[in-house]
Parts: sequence; structure tokens; C-alpha cells
Amino acid sequence: MPIVNGEFRRKNGFEAPYDQLQILSYFLFGFMISSFYALLVPLTEETPALATIIVLYSLLLLALIIGAIVSSAMDPVDTTIYSSLQATPREVPSGELLYCCYCKCKVHKRSKHCRVCNKCVGHFDHHCKWLNNCVGGVNYRPFFITISVASCLTGLQLAWNAVLLKRFLEDDQFHLAAPHFRNQSREGMLAYLVVSLLVAAGVFTLLIHLVGFHIFLWYRGMSTYDYILKQRAKKAAKKEEEERKAKGESGVTLQETRVDSGGTPQRDTPQPAVSAVQDGASNGEAKTNGANGANGGGNVANGISPMEPEASTVPAPLAEGQ
Repeated sequence: MPIVNGEFRRKNGFEAPYDQLQILSYFLFGFMISSFYALLVPLTEETPALATIIVLYSLLLLALIIGAIVSSAMDPVDTTIYSSLQATPREVPSGELLYCCYCKCKVHKRSKHCRVCNKCVGHFDHHCKWLNNCVGGVNYRPFFITISVASCLTGLQLAWNAVLLKRFLEDDQFHLAAPHFRNQSREGMLAYLVVSLLVAAGVFTLLIHLVGFHIFLWYRGMSTYDYILKQRAKKAAKKEEEERKAKGESGVTLQETRVDSGGTPQRDTPQPAVSAVQDGASNGEAKTNGANGANGGGNVANGISPMEPEASTVPAPLAEGQ
């Protein structure tokens, strides 16, 4: 566990503490890979098609392993934080930097502080719990290749599993064609095929959704973090609009009545509100709020890094997370 300035800072996805989704991914793909070679391949007749499927699956598996290792092992940190507590690095113009109060140094504008890894990530996209690592400018391409390859591999296994399950249900003697399955019960073989199909279907659904989501982000020129912020802003605006409408529908203007010396009830005439420009105190308060507003859009203007993003497996898995 790396300690920097007395605090934990993760360099890559292979460093503890490990995420539960990362461990789950190892079990899921371990089960699918063993199912392919130990169940699906033996149940398939030896034909040129079988050889093609085995070669294709093996190549995809090799690419997946390499991509997952590269994506997890790379450190997407903003390298300016290695200039320990330095103000403005010479090689980067000061206008391109913001100050991160967590890293206690200046970082690039597109960097965000991940509180899970406790570091600023250059061109931050999201924190992927499946890889136990942040995805940023350095490892975004390996990450996208990895999930694309994984979706292809899982889709191939799902399709072949479905074909074999269909043959198994149509032919009572189908499993006896494989020598080492002749002593196995038909019910056990059926259960194995069904479980293998369901696992592959679930993983494929998550992966194809994730790949489609990142293609959508690429088309819109956004990062996952940009998308999350946009959705939060829409949700907040919608909530504010609903509250405003609710107040408008239920609010009733109450006018106080008073009785004059003659005993005749009269209504107070509402006085026009004094504007902030006319009223000295209000004008002073308006200026103060305006200044605070400038600082709040303003964290950037003052060189303060925005609040660190929360970990996610965006979308749903994700949440990626994400």
C-alpha cells in the first residue's frame, strides 16, 4: 500500500485495497473461460467450424488479458503532482493549472481528484471499480479496447452456448457424444449449460451497454464525468422547477385586514418591494452574493480544483464503473 505524505495513494489497480467488483470480475470470467474449454468445446463435434471458434476465442481471450493488465497497471495520475508542493511547473503555463487542496499542488484543468485513489487524474473519465483503477487520458484507449474485446468474447461464448443448449434439448443422447461426459447425468449437464448461458448473458448485457455508452460519449465529445455532471444539473433543475410549480399552485397570497376607527374593515394595500438597487442594505448584500457567485463559478477562477468526483461503475454496472 503506497503512502505519500503520510496518506494512502493508489498507483494502479493491482494495489490493495481491492474492490469487490474487481474480485467478482475475476470469478465471472474465470467461470466463463473454464466453461468454454471444459464444457462447450468437448460438446462440439470436431469440425473446421470448431477449430475456427477455438482459435478466435483464444485470440480474443489473449487480447482481453493483455488489455485488462495494461488498463489496470497504468497510472493515470496528473504528473504535475510529482513536482511535490510546487507552485507552477515551468513546462506548463500557469493559466492551464488549478490548485488541488487535496494533493496540495497545481494540476491541469481537466484533472479531477479521485478520493478512492486519493490522487488527481489527468483527463479524468471515471473510477472503474471492475479494474480497481481510475480511467483517464493515459489509459482510456486500453480501457475501451478491453471492454470492446470482452464484449466480443462474451458474445461469441453466449451464441455458441445457446446453440449447444438447443441441440442438447432436442437430442436426449447429445451429451453422450463426448467421451468424458458419458458418465455424467443429463440433468447435471443441463444445469451446467443453463448456468453458463445465464452468466454469459448477464456479462454480455453489461458489457455491450458499457461499450454503447462510451461510443455515445465519444460521439458527443464528453467524458463520463462530464455526463454525470450534466445529468446532476438536469436533475437539480427539474427538482427546482417542480418545487417552484408546487409553491405556485398551493401558495395563496394572504392580505391582512385592519379595522379603522369607524369600525369598517379595510385591506392593507401591498407595498411594492424595494429593489436591491434602491435599498442600501440590499444593495450591499447583492454585491456580496455576486462576489460569492463569482468565486463559486469561481473555484476555477481562483485556481481551486473542483470537488473530487465520487467513484462510479457508469453506467449501471458501472457505474464504472461504473
